[in-house]
Amino acid sequence: SWHGPMALRLADRYWASKPRMLHMLRGIRDSGWCRRTVYLPPTHPDTPDPPNISSLDDIAYVARQSGPSETGLAIFLGEDRAMGIMPPFPLPEYNERPGIHADPLFELLTSEIVTAVILLRLGRYAVGMLRGDRLIASKTGTRYVKSKHRAGGSSQRRFERSRERLVREFFDKTCEVAHSVFSPYQAEIDYVLTGGERHTLGRFVKRCQYFRDLSPRTLRRVLQIHQPGMRALKDVAYETWKSRVMAFEPDM
Repeated sequence: SWHGPMALRLADRYWASKPRMLHMLRGIRDSGWCRRTVYLPPTHPDTPDPPNISSLDDIAYVARQSGPSETGLAIFLGEDRAMGIMPPFPLPEYNERPGIHADPLFELLTSEIVTAVILLRLGRYAVGMLRGDRLIASKTGTRYVKSKHRAGGSSQRRFERSRERLVREFFDKTCEVAHSVFSPYQAEIDYVLTGGERHTLGRFVKRCQYFRDLSPRTLRRVLQIHQPGMRALKDVAYETWKSRVMAFEPDM
């Protein structure tokens, strides 16, 4: 029987690629240790407690230790262990069943979700469309943006004005490219993801009206990429489809 929230502790937290996650799910299914499966819908950072768990202390413990998730949380509970999985894309709804019920995660991880991706650092952009984990459209480019100037006085002010103009032009070009790459798939786009430098992405969003129009489909997670370009786009599916895993073990 389940011994309650104080019987477990969070032992490990890590990211798992799609192949690793599918392998782990098969292992959970085949090993037989899971006694109960719960799927919780997405939560917001300002309201981190998922719904439907007020009377389920064991689930509430795992959910609160895992933290809020914009994609929801799959919880596998056993006699002396538990696992929480935040998938790369949102789970549809609350679901609870006895035993192992991995089908919703399997279906999500093997689906042909269409994802629009923008990777951005000042001076470099990469825009791509993914169907499942296949890159089906892309465009990359660079545009000169002056590095920061440290001189003082009027010279510095002129430099800053010139640099801000170049930054705006870079954002406008990226916005234009994103529109041209995304438009043929506009009706199919399920989610939008960004990657790169957070401050630059924040400024770009404020500048690009087209991207703001996509905000209902934009996930908050920022992909970790080193340098926007074709190499990053070829690898972006690996990052896009990662799941966050929390492993719980007995608190001895």
